[in-house]
Amino acid sequence: MTRSAAAAAFSHACRCGKTRLTVTVPSRAAGTHIRCYCRDCQTAARLHDRDEDTLSPAGGTDVWHTVPELIEIEAGADTLQISRLSPRGGYRWYAGCCGTLMFSTVRNLAIPFVSVALRQPEMQAAGNLLGPVRCHAFTASARPHSDAPGANKGMRRAGALALKRAVISWLGGGSRRSPLRQPDGTPIAPVDVISLEMRKAALPDHLK
Repeated sequence: MTRSAAAAAFSHACRCGKTRLTVTVPSRAAGTHIRCYCRDCQTAARLHDRDEDTLSPAGGTDVWHTVPELIEIEAGADTLQISRLSPRGGYRWYAGCCGTLMFSTVRNLAIPFVSVALRQPEMQAAGNLLGPVRCHAFTASARPHSDAPGANKGMRRAGALALKRAVISWLGGGSRRSPLRQPDGTPIAPVDVISLEMRKAALPDHLK
């Protein structure tokens, strides 16, 4: 997957506007629009986005699973920080200026995968490019709400597509163009493990 000058893109910014990304969308096949209701996504949203503008009414986080070479950091690279909900948890990247969740990655940044966390105010503009939600994941943890889906949908396919994109990116050299890695493979942002006490405090009440 290579970035085309003519490809569509959307802007992904933190609440205060100091940290801004451009996410290129060559086609809808370049990623998968997912709504995740897992405990960790809800906990991270409460931990970092205190006004919860990341979460849907039923507690879902809209994410775009894609590959890192389609992301360009326009401003605020020096504000980015990484939190982990446990010592073995994945990387959740957020804007240190205002705490907004920006995206998530796996710990091994050589694996070309990124999950862009879309804020609710961005959904209309981004949704026009990304298309409808193709996967509802971990719905058993959704908040009690009329919008909560009754069951998971499309998780196996979403995982297979993420793996396929990662393989294509790796074989084509796209993984080496990730803006999230330093030359030695380490992340461009500092990493902090959230304490157990903070994680428990941020866990939504309906999951306690």
